[in-house]
Parts: sequence; C-alpha cells; structure tokens
Amino acid sequence: MTAPQTEEAYRRLRRLILSLELRPGEPLVERRLEELLAVSRTPIRAAIQQLFREGLVERKGRVYTVAPIDLAELEEAFEFRSWLEAHVVRVAAARPPKHRDLKELLAAVDADLDPEVELEKATDFHLALARLTGNRFVVASLAQVLQRIYRARYLEITRPQGANQAHLDHAALLELVQQGKGEEAAALIERHLERSRQALLESLEGTRLGSILLGNP
Repeated sequence: MTAPQTEEAYRRLRRLILSLELRPGEPLVERRLEELLAVSRTPIRAAIQQLFREGLVERKGRVYTVAPIDLAELEEAFEFRSWLEAHVVRVAAARPPKHRDLKELLAAVDADLDPEVELEKATDFHLALARLTGNRFVVASLAQVLQRIYRARYLEITRPQGANQAHLDHAALLELVQQGKGEEAAALIERHLERSRQALLESLEGTRLGSILLGNP
C-alpha cells in the first residue's frame, strides 16, 4: 500500500507535469520539490520513481528530468491499443455483461469538469470493459499502455469537443457490446482511436503547446 505522503507527492507532481508548470527537459531537483510540495525527500523520490515507470520522467545520468512526448512511442502505443481494444470488445460482446457490470461502465461515462478526473473516469471505463473478457493479462496490458500515453490522453481530453466526443463514443460502444454486436463495436473503437490519434498529432505538431510537449526549444 502506498504511504499517504507518497501518494500526495505523486499526484501533485504529476499534475505539475501535466499542466506544464514543470516542462519537458526541466530537472527534478529534490530540494526544490521539497519546498514546492512541502513533503520530505523520501516520498518525493518514490513519486519520481512511479512517474519514471509511467514515462512522464526520464533519467539522464544521475538527474531525473521531465520527459518529452515521444512521437514514435505514441504511434506504437496507439497501434497496440487499437489491436487490443478491438479484441476486447469482440470478446465482451460475445459474453453478455452482467447488469452490475453495465451499471459500473455507464457510471464511468458520466461527464466531469475536471480534466484529470475526466481522464480517470475514461480509464476506468476502458479497463472495466477489458475486465469483461475475464482475462487478467488483457487488463494488465491495457492498463500499461493507457498509463504510458497518459499525457497525450490528457491533452486530448482538454481539447475542445474532445471529452464530449469521447462520451458519445463510450455510450455507443457500450450499447453495441450489450447488444452482442462485436464487429460493429470493434469498428467503432478503431474509428474512435484513429480520430484521437489524428487530433493528437495535429495538436503536437502544429501548436506551441505541442512543441513544448515534444521538448522542442
């Protein structure tokens, strides 16, 4: 179980990275973070290690810095995610979900004004859908890839119309799964992910914010 101070340091440090208060390439100096987060070095070190595993932080020699978004990794992650989630919905549609499972999935589709909470709910939705396959390795694989592209997904959820489109797609996807229409559900999630991928690439390659996230001066 994660200690409360470590969890708090992790959440606050992740928010600073996502909000670009700490920009790609910026070194994570423990003494400065102690003052900024008002916690000791031990939870800060644990938080940095967690963010390193998630790809938000990288190590250069002995120094940890905020990692830029890696476009090649992002492309690979979207490709893998598309393959995996198309399989997920096909299997889930072939195994009619229980009423309780459907209720939990629908709750995850509800809107929220806070982008980070919104993204957590979207993550819950996709993982709950994966759990309907009954395969723990599928769930673990999806959780890992979603975490690796967290920052890109955060950018998508804050894009105008991004969250609204995600809600519409999630609701439609759930209905298709409930009706046992696996192939239609797979086609929908592939379109959903391709639309997100294209929007992200446009944001990253054509805006000042994108330039910052890619680590360009």
